[in-house]
Amino acid sequence: MSADDATRPPRARTRGPYKRSAETRASILAAATDVFTELGYRAGSMREIARRCGVDQSTVLHHFPDKSALLLELMTDRDRQADAVLAAQHADAPEQIPQAALALARHNAGTPGIIELYTLLAAESVTPDHPLGEFFRARIARVRGAFEDWFARMADAGLLRDGVDPDFAAASFLALWEGAQLHWLIDPDGVDVVALLEDHLRLLLHEDVLPST
Repeated sequence: MSADDATRPPRARTRGPYKRSAETRASILAAATDVFTELGYRAGSMREIARRCGVDQSTVLHHFPDKSALLLELMTDRDRQADAVLAAQHADAPEQIPQAALALARHNAGTPGIIELYTLLAAESVTPDHPLGEFFRARIARVRGAFEDWFARMADAGLLRDGVDPDFAAASFLALWEGAQLHWLIDPDGVDVVALLEDHLRLLLHEDVLPST
């Protein structure tokens, strides 16, 4: 290397095609969240998503061949983020499950757009021929099973109050969470999802399981 080379400022690295592709994909997903939240699945169009991204519709179709694929990726990505939050809170340990659940509720409170879209799509999925009907049926069974496992493990660890049935605890906690999120979307200032879930957990768990607030 010459002396001139040593003193010459380093060249700015150009963004590679993979990074540009990932950024475009993320932009499409963000725009799709807004479009489907505002207009619903049937009225939301790939053309409108492309317009909001500032790209051609062909670019959107390159990443997602149709609306079904785009919707599925949005919901799958939501679940990946939720899994990451739970893993970071060590939700595999029974004593950490309550705090992990509350951490996920706090995470959801910080992403109202995707929660609104999830709630909307979940409701729409009960209609005939909805593209995510099978996804939501499988998802609710999976989530219900996970909650039942949570409360069974907490029961085995002696964390539930005497007389609390783990299956009832799981069903009531899941129902409260889903319903409270819907009420929060309608009245954000009047509903605190995290506080409701924490209060419910205090009814189900021994006093020393959750720290005092």
